[in-house]
Parts: sequence; structure tokens; C-alpha cells
Amino acid sequence: MNLIDSRRAKLSAYAPWLGRDYLTNQGPATMIVVLLLAFLTLKGYAGSTGVSLHGLAQDDARRMLRSLVNLTAFLGTFFATNGIVASDRKYGTYKFLFAKPVSPPSYYATTFLAHGVGLIVVVLALLGLWAVFVRPMFPPGLFAAVALMYVAYGGIGFLLSAAWRFDWLSLVTVLLVANISWTLWRASTSPLRPLLYLLPPVHRADSVYTLIMRQAQEPVPWESIAWLGGYGFVCFLLGLAVIRKRPLGTT
Repeated sequence: MNLIDSRRAKLSAYAPWLGRDYLTNQGPATMIVVLLLAFLTLKGYAGSTGVSLHGLAQDDARRMLRSLVNLTAFLGTFFATNGIVASDRKYGTYKFLFAKPVSPPSYYATTFLAHGVGLIVVVLALLGLWAVFVRPMFPPGLFAAVALMYVAYGGIGFLLSAAWRFDWLSLVTVLLVANISWTLWRASTSPLRPLLYLLPPVHRADSVYTLIMRQAQEPVPWESIAWLGGYGFVCFLLGLAVIRKRPLGTT
């Protein structure tokens, strides 16, 4: 077995442990926050309408589920990528992680993938709770939307975490600035408008979320999928390049 095969074998052995770490750390945090928000939302609706959760109309249930999935996709991605590289730099754990011949870019790419799979597992568990307490609903497009938004937002978070230690704060700031900028200057005729395309295309997110409850006759938002997914994937690749070029001991 050559060195490359040995590294691949080690990474495949690490993957279950990386998934376990997610499901015992970021996963529960995501579930707790989402369940709290869902409880407050459903309690407010039930209190204002007098309708029990099991009596929730199909259209209302679909609308509320979509709203909660929006929050889950963002919060889940935030927790999954927060400190994904920066924490190892901050606490020096990279010294132990790479004491053996394991490629740092490959290791963190595997971590990113394992956290993404973990997020899908969390969403599946939350959907099971929704089926028990509200009504059974299993829209396949829901998982596609969450996975895409994980790549879109998570790729940005991954790049920021690879670049410096304040990744969570900078991710929120970047998305906020992008949202405000696209809202204010999307229709601008200024010669500076092309600079908007350097920012995350957050204005496309609503189109992607239509996948959650998309009907057969409704078109698939391929342009938004390509734009958001492509932007996040490019950021992910840039993050790998930063890890490859920048010493992990740099703070």
C-alpha cells in the first residue's frame, strides 16, 4: 500500500468518528435551538387560532414547515462549520491531528462532508418529531434544499474558518451585508453594480426553498441552484487552498 492509499484508508477510518463528534456536539445544539423556535412558533399559532397541532391545516403545516426549514438550514450550517478549522488552530489540536501522515486539506474536506451528512440526519430526526406532534410530512425536496444551502453557506463558513479565527462572526456579517446589498442595489444601474456578484447570492435562497414543497408541475430553479451551489463550492475550494498554503500554526 503506497502513501496515498494509506492516507485514504486513514481518512475513511476517521469519517465515522467525525460524524460521531458532530452528532454529539453540533447536532444536539442544532436540534435544541430549532425545537425551541418550533415550539414558540407552534404555540403562538395554536394560541391565536385555537387550533390544536394535530388539527393544523395542510397548507398551514406546509407553510410553517418551510419556514422552520429555512431556519434549520442556516442554523445547522452555522453550527456545523463554526470553528471547523479555526478551532484546531486556536487550541493547537492540529499538532495531534496531523502527527501522522494525513493531508490537512483532505482531513478538513472529510470533516466538512461528515458534518453535512450529520446535518441531514438531524433534519431527518426533526422531521420525525414533526410527524409525531403535527402531521406526517416527508417532502424529498426538503433534503435537497438543506444539502444545497449547506454547500452554499457552509462553503463560505469553511473558507472563513480556514482564513482566520473569527469565522462565525464574519459569516454572519458577510451574509448580512450581502442581503442588504442585494436588496438595495439589485436593480441599480450604477457601473459599480457588477461588484455585487462578488457577494454571496443570498437573494436566490427563496427560490431554492421552493424545492421543499415543489409540485410536479412547478419548474426547478436550476439557475438559483447553480448560482448558490457554485458560489459555495468555489469558496470551499478556496478554503482548501488556504489550508494547503497557510501553516496551521498561524493564528
